[in-house]
Amino acid sequence: MIPCGPRSHLIALFAVLSFTSCSQNNNTATASSSASDTRATPASSTASNSNELDACKLVTKAEAEQVMGEKLKDPDSGPASMAGGTICMYESPDSMSARNVTVRVESPNFNWDKVKEDKRIEGEKMAPKRGRIREVPGLGKQAYFARHVLHVLTDHGILTVIVFKEASDAAAGEEVETKAEAAEKTLAQKAVPRM
Repeated sequence: MIPCGPRSHLIALFAVLSFTSCSQNNNTATASSSASDTRATPASSTASNSNELDACKLVTKAEAEQVMGEKLKDPDSGPASMAGGTICMYESPDSMSARNVTVRVESPNFNWDKVKEDKRIEGEKMAPKRGRIREVPGLGKQAYFARHVLHVLTDHGILTVIVFKEASDAAAGEEVETKAEAAEKTLAQKAVPRM
């Protein structure tokens, strides 16, 4: 029997995020940049002179705690994919809880249109309820929700914000905004100007 606790759901979430990062645009020279500290300084920038944005600096622990309504652990952070970017996760201190806030930043070379189309197709294939993409006006250059996850395109990369508070939000239909999606928008509105 395979365990289905909160930790296994978290592992599945990271697997999906890692898998979707494989849709990067492969014809850029920056995709093979060296592995460097996510808090890179201008002196350690890549050949394309683009510094990695630190996802943990885009949304603070205090901001994550405010939308969650509880104290959270110090963030775990690291690279988002081999092509670059960073990921930051603020988790509940309760080891049996899957409640978390995850912030992910992708390179500006990320193929936004392809990933958005992949999300649309993925949603159409979902069962028993079909998923959909819902545009979010007024946030970044372009933004949308796909399966209760907020994706925002900016001049400096792509921001993804995930708030998992209640299982009922994750299981809700996609026609109307959930409490978790409202929290994602609140955090993205703070993060986008910092990019």
